[in-house]
Amino acid sequence: MFAVPGICLLLIFLLARPQELFPELQKVPFLHLSAALAAFGYIIDVRLHRLQPLAANTLPWALGFFAWTLVSVAGNVPEQLPHMVLEMSVMFVLYGTLAHGIQRLRTFQFVAGVLAVTCVFIGAVCFHQGLSDKQCVGGQDRDGEILGRPDGRHCEIHEQCYGPDAEPGLEYRCEKVGLFGTYSVDNRVRYRGDLHDPNEVALALATGGIGLLIGFALRKRRPSSQILVGLGVALLLATIILTRSRGGLVCALLVPGVYVIRRYGWSAIIPLATLALPTVVLGLRGGARADLSTMNRYEAWAAGLRMFEHSPIYGVGPRRFVDHFWLTAHNSYVLTLSELGIVGMFLFVGILYLCVKTLVVGLRELRTIPGTAAAQVWGMALMSALAGIVFQINTLSFAYHSVLWLFVGLVGAWHSAVRHHRPDLVVRMKLRDIAIVAVLVFGYAFVALPLFLKYKGLL
Repeated sequence: MFAVPGICLLLIFLLARPQELFPELQKVPFLHLSAALAAFGYIIDVRLHRLQPLAANTLPWALGFFAWTLVSVAGNVPEQLPHMVLEMSVMFVLYGTLAHGIQRLRTFQFVAGVLAVTCVFIGAVCFHQGLSDKQCVGGQDRDGEILGRPDGRHCEIHEQCYGPDAEPGLEYRCEKVGLFGTYSVDNRVRYRGDLHDPNEVALALATGGIGLLIGFALRKRRPSSQILVGLGVALLLATIILTRSRGGLVCALLVPGVYVIRRYGWSAIIPLATLALPTVVLGLRGGARADLSTMNRYEAWAAGLRMFEHSPIYGVGPRRFVDHFWLTAHNSYVLTLSELGIVGMFLFVGILYLCVKTLVVGLRELRTIPGTAAAQVWGMALMSALAGIVFQINTLSFAYHSVLWLFVGLVGAWHSAVRHHRPDLVVRMKLRDIAIVAVLVFGYAFVALPLFLKYKGLL
């Protein structure tokens, strides 16, 4: 299939960012070239009748969300419309080629393998970073984070980086320095590009790594495969602990927890939580800095609510939250509400709702049908990953993030692959579903969020 190489390259260049790791690759726009290759490959596959030109069930909602994003830009900052069109085009190609360019379970498993290996690579780089010595990192200070490069001087505290060897005009931090010029932030491991934030690294490794590796463990029963998968999961879990992401740890435990709950029912929650407690305690951050981080997020949510009240229909425009508040929203639902208004949040929540419904209905219908083991395994892998995403984006500005949209695309791909064998299995949004989404969105915007902020003394 001609679409698959472009899809895999797009995943690699979006997440692993090899074009940033090697200077000789930086002159070529690999990200946009791989997006174009994926789209062109899909067209060839359709012309050769290797793929059917069938729309994914999430396509109308995804088109609506991307179109409303551009409407919001045009109404708020029309001069940024060309840049946003380019950014949204890459995201739409990522979603569209995944959702429409994968219509067989064998192809789905191959792409899932590329994603899992990419996440293991990122996890290995970050794990090495967490075990490395600290070095002085000099650059420009942006909101307490240094944007620069390590200079090779070893240190233990920030103050040691200043002195006769320091370059004039630069700010310095003492951080752990890993491979390819990566370095930590506040001693929390991270990657670069779309995964420059430790919390985003934790989410990507938990969903794209642990979630899919569990799927391979259930598909590949050979002892050697089980050992490799076990080592990969252990590496990713250790790396997530090194990110010191509170939400990421819960997400990493929630992903396998979905399997346990489906197997043993909701009664398994208490023993599951008891077993997970030591890992959570090991990786949690505490102290005044963590408390301050939490309070800053609540203040950002309050600012987002004020932005929504100022412009309830169109919002303040995508990527403009930080123009109105010094910190990003740290909540995807608040982010879409403030930047895209009530319409944008409705479309965003509708997409997530339809993804969950697709997996729930699909798994329920396949459960009693012989020969659907592979479809059920990958459906559960996506369900566990989506559960972690829906939970952790409560504390992350993830609405336009590539990891979110690649999973939306993978859900569409799974639905298309299942329909190849069961054409009658069509999952769509009905009037009742639209009403449920409306209740969730309006209840969040006008009841839940204001009451929570009022309880915290921020309204």
